[in-house]
Amino acid sequence: MLLLITCSFGACKKELNVYPTTSEVDGNVIVDAKSAATVLNGVYYRFANAGVDYNNVPTVKWSDVNESVPSELSGMLTNSSGDDGILSFTFNSKTSEISDEWSYGYNLVNAANGFLKNVDPVTSIPAATKKQMEAEALFLRAFANEQLLLYFGQYNDPASKYGIILRDQFVNISNVNQPRATVAATYTSILADLNTAIAGLPSLNTQIYYTNSWTAKLLEAQVLINRGASGDYAQVIALTNDIITNGPFSLETNVKDIFWTKGFASKEVMLGVQPYATETYKYLNNQFYLQYPASDSLISFLQNDPRNKWVYQTANSPYFGALPEFTKYYSGDPINVSQTTLSEYCYAFRLTEAYLLQAEAITLSGGNLAQAKTLLKTVEGHAGITDFTDVDNASTAAALQVLVVKEEMKNFVGENGQDWFALRRLPFATMQTLQPAIKTATTLIFPIPNTEITTNGQVIQNPGFSN
Repeated sequence: MLLLITCSFGACKKELNVYPTTSEVDGNVIVDAKSAATVLNGVYYRFANAGVDYNNVPTVKWSDVNESVPSELSGMLTNSSGDDGILSFTFNSKTSEISDEWSYGYNLVNAANGFLKNVDPVTSIPAATKKQMEAEALFLRAFANEQLLLYFGQYNDPASKYGIILRDQFVNISNVNQPRATVAATYTSILADLNTAIAGLPSLNTQIYYTNSWTAKLLEAQVLINRGASGDYAQVIALTNDIITNGPFSLETNVKDIFWTKGFASKEVMLGVQPYATETYKYLNNQFYLQYPASDSLISFLQNDPRNKWVYQTANSPYFGALPEFTKYYSGDPINVSQTTLSEYCYAFRLTEAYLLQAEAITLSGGNLAQAKTLLKTVEGHAGITDFTDVDNASTAAALQVLVVKEEMKNFVGENGQDWFALRRLPFATMQTLQPAIKTATTLIFPIPNTEITTNGQVIQNPGFSN
């Protein structure tokens, strides 16, 4: 929890491939716009989950916390090494992946708070520049708190006392022990950060791996559709309609091209995660070791879907035999593997999500099903689907929501966690038909990690879990 933001004074440009290299932040670190940009880059470093791989090579590990874990939970990916507790929903407060998710969220929160604390008193930064930088930090803090709430809090019950620890100060010995806020207070805090961020962010930033106002609006739509309180679905529809109609982004003609040929050059990408030029971590996991192959459920979902030709392909593992290799990010030979240009790229937000969130919000609010069907068919069409019989035949809002959620699961498998979050918005019994490993509602959220419980006496554990 006391992990500091990394920063470097040598960097002039706010670029993610010039990551900070030292760990000093709390003090007179920020003195001008140049040093502020460097420290802000350290916050993006935490957003990317950057660090080093097992060979000490600088590496972005976004895939660990935002791709593999949620897609194991959704049942779209499996683990060739065997059951890790995530696959079978037998995780507990000591499961390492759960600690990783917790650390990821709070390291990012702490980094954002450190930046905001140290930039606040600096008067030498132009007002407009400072406002934008603060807005970027608030967006990143809101993203982290949303992740923490969706994984560790009773996100679907605003009246619940089981929210998250809301930290708005840089962590030190005097404030490290804090109780959980309510779910309602957590949502209020996240939305307040986003409203300020939206007002201060540009329509487009200097690079697509720095956030913008449209991405903040899409994050707000995510937050609201998961809260599902009175008026939230109408706001989701309004936000996503604004993004689709007025934003500078457009759907890729063929979604495959984003991952195999275009990367951040695609006009559909709203916020990307820039990898180091020398890293191989994600490629090794997906291709060399076949660590997270496609599940039987994903293969079934993609039956008669043109994505079954490229999202996964059959390969032979020297350890596990023939497996459906996850090749969403890999355009090379699945048998004789060799790293490709875009195999390390990661995507936090894409325009497709705005279409699907709007379609889902329409079904949840009792809106015009014809409009929702048009949105869904638009997304499916960009994935190469031409037969929309199942969409046309969906006669109820509930039936159409299932189709929208299934498309969210297919579209965002191994990408940004939206396959898991979408699945949980279905009625519990329906959810179980798509992911039979879910046995009880208590396992829809993670337990608070044992390390936090033992060091922070003010934190209470989630129902259904022991310490």
